Amino acid sequence: MYIRSFKKKKESALIMRKQTKVVAVTSAAALLAIGASMTSFAATGWVQENGEWFWYDRDGSRVEDEWKKSGDDWYWLDSDENGAMALDKLIEDDGDTYYVNSTGAMVRNAWISIVNEDQDDDDDPAEYNWYYFQSNGKAYTKGDGDTTKFRTINGKRYAFDDDGKMLYGWVDDSGERKTDDEDWKEAETCYYLGDWNDGSMKTGWQKITVYDGNPEVEDDRDYWFNFKPNGKKRTSDDAWKYNGKEYAFDSRGVMLYQWATVDDSKKAESSPSDASASNLKNVKEWRYYNSPEDGARVTKGWFKVIAPDEDNDNTFLKYDDSFADGDAKDETERWYYAKAKGELVEGEIYNIKGKYYGFWPNSSNKAGAMLNGLCVLQMNDDGKIETVIADNISSDDLDDILDGEFSSTIKVDDSDVTWSQKDSSQDWSNVYLYYFGNDADSDGAMKTGNVTINLDGSTYTFLFKKTGNPAGGKGRGVTGIEDDKYIYQYGCRIKADSDDKYQLVKVTDQDGGVKKVDINSDDVYVEKVKDTPDWCDWTYTNSDGDTVRYHYDSRRVDDDIDFSKGLEDNGKSGINGYYLVNASGNIQSNKMTGVKDGNDCFYYVNKDRSVVLYTDNKNLKSEKDITVNKITSNNAEDFIKNYAGLGTNKK
Repeated sequence: MYIRSFKKKKESALIMRKQTKVVAVTSAAALLAIGASMTSFAATGWVQENGEWFWYDRDGSRVEDEWKKSGDDWYWLDSDENGAMALDKLIEDDGDTYYVNSTGAMVRNAWISIVNEDQDDDDDPAEYNWYYFQSNGKAYTKGDGDTTKFRTINGKRYAFDDDGKMLYGWVDDSGERKTDDEDWKEAETCYYLGDWNDGSMKTGWQKITVYDGNPEVEDDRDYWFNFKPNGKKRTSDDAWKYNGKEYAFDSRGVMLYQWATVDDSKKAESSPSDASASNLKNVKEWRYYNSPEDGARVTKGWFKVIAPDEDNDNTFLKYDDSFADGDAKDETERWYYAKAKGELVEGEIYNIKGKYYGFWPNSSNKAGAMLNGLCVLQMNDDGKIETVIADNISSDDLDDILDGEFSSTIKVDDSDVTWSQKDSSQDWSNVYLYYFGNDADSDGAMKTGNVTINLDGSTYTFLFKKTGNPAGGKGRGVTGIEDDKYIYQYGCRIKADSDDKYQLVKVTDQDGGVKKVDINSDDVYVEKVKDTPDWCDWTYTNSDGDTVRYHYDSRRVDDDIDFSKGLEDNGKSGINGYYLVNASGNIQSNKMTGVKDGNDCFYYVNKDRSVVLYTDNKNLKSEKDITVNKITSNNAEDFIKNYAGLGTNKK
């Protein structure tokens, strides 16, 4: 499992240099040429007076507010200057805007910048206003219509206002600059034209600094936007794939990245109150979109990240109400798996490339995260994970589980719930032990069959169901007797401690009426019996006058039993009984065994491996007859010989 590293998009400066015709001071030769041309019409044409040029009609009157041509250029006679030829000035003529340079000639096919007298205005910080004058000398303007009109100049596209000023920054579809700090968020604010010294329409990926306006974050934020070939920003209305990758955007046009909900790409989330708490809490509503510099949605694959929290850069979301609420907000990276459409796997044991992995259910504060280690899971009837009672348990936890003393406090739907094996009021049905490996980064797959597990330096042998699928029990720890050789409790093989020779184990068929709090797979209850069993409560007096304690299992010494056969062959239901296992976990058979239980007691085991008699005296001879069930014997040794099937070999 790995997350593919993504190549960082290069942030391009995108400040395009305009190919501006330079307005130069006319050379002496040019002035002489103009002068010669104009003075040739001294009476009825160009006349120079006091260093200024005028045009006179045949009646001798000065011409004003008209264009006059000299050579290849046009000149404007300015009424504001009593008819003098205009120099270095914008000209308004019949609704059109022109510009004459320092020689008075009309500028054509050129960019001209003019100092912006309103540059101190927050809405218009430009030092200069840019204009473009066509081959006819007219400045490009917005033109007729209610939509933004773009002009192609030197391969770039530009827009202008009604006065001919080049637009820049954020522009709406009607051709108006949007200058308020948060205007960029509006759907109608669809174009971005760079800064005042650029103005070209942006397409493709653009990293733009904007004012977010969220009081919980810094004012200025760097967000990624994507603009279509027509210049309009992509928003939540646009499902978009690029180079085989899927991207999403909110209604403001901001590229979604890291954690985001399905609703984030469908509606505005400018206010946290707009977010649906139910959706935020449902892990199925979340998608992951990689880094702020990439943003491609993770689809059908593994990824390891921190769960969403209040520090996520998509700050318009109310993350404190997300599925990450609670102790998931600990900066811990966890493994997640996304299906083909980006939806996260949660609350199930899921097959990925032939291996099964477990994922936290939605009700938990680690929803969607991959399970790891030994886990106690409550399953529903469909084989889905209802509750994670414990995950990645320690050796101490396992020992408590085996001893029936385990308790765990977990958070379910924002409420603390304590699970305890000592609480008989709790529903422990469909609760099982699973193992998902000890190293999440190297594996994490569910284990089946015989498995040796090292926990905190202690080694345990487990058996997990190998057949079927998770709904049918695959992966569950086995409880009960397997192969007439071993006894398992929640999948863990029961063994005697290394300091003891044997361990007494009680196995109970729960269908027989014994109901206890348990995590089992087959309605079987297994427990390790400690010290002297409570069932050893009968006594007799031996020949030495000593009181001897003993007890027996009448189901194993009934005169209907053929001790050469097993219990089922004798028509006996269930597997109730007591068994001895050694330090390797092997069930003992057909022997008398002393146990170091502090009482120097002895167990007599018959051929079907059941303990039939327990006593604190190896010599069972008695002066009195004792009645055992329907059997009368002069000594208990004869009882063992004749009915327990052990013979007299007491080794």
